[in-house]
Amino acid sequence: MALELKLSKPGDASPKLSLNLAKPARFTVELYWDSAHDLDTHALLATNGGGGAKVTSFDQVLSTYNAKKTNPQGVLTTHADGSFSTPEGGITHSGDARTGVNLDVDETLAIDGSKIAAGVNEIPIFVTIHGAGGANFSSVKNAGIRIKNDQGLVLGEYLLSNEFGPFNAVQMGSLLLDGNGWHYLAAGSGFNGDFNFILSHFS
Repeated sequence: MALELKLSKPGDASPKLSLNLAKPARFTVELYWDSAHDLDTHALLATNGGGGAKVTSFDQVLSTYNAKKTNPQGVLTTHADGSFSTPEGGITHSGDARTGVNLDVDETLAIDGSKIAAGVNEIPIFVTIHGAGGANFSSVKNAGIRIKNDQGLVLGEYLLSNEFGPFNAVQMGSLLLDGNGWHYLAAGSGFNGDFNFILSHFS
């Protein structure tokens, strides 16, 4: 049994009422590159009970392959501006950028921790090269991905062209939910395979 002392003394002022003023965590994932390759960001609304993160329905898969605009069998509705979201609105994808030659940031994910469905406690985040056909990140000019919190602080960043050159897919990391709220855990795992190869390990 651990020893514990009461750390107040007679005459100490009573504690004042206070509220937790922390807002629900919000994060932004930014993917950028400067060539004609087609890179894609993906995220999973997963549950990890200790045996690894798992998803059980396509509603939990945020991917351009699962948006109705790009796949008639997809379950994610595309909005008028080209973006698409998970059903409860916890994660919104800015829309599929087919090349990286026009914008500084080509695809984004906006993650709102207050809208994540109950039971979800891990959000793995991935980047793949669509239809790689032998291409890998060393083939893609100036490719990178970063995640920021709602204060604009960069929590993690990878320069994909350099750090993951031999691969065509990477798990950037995961957002994890614990008793202290959402936080980011870097993974930096590179591999070769398409998005269904990734999905097979999480379903």
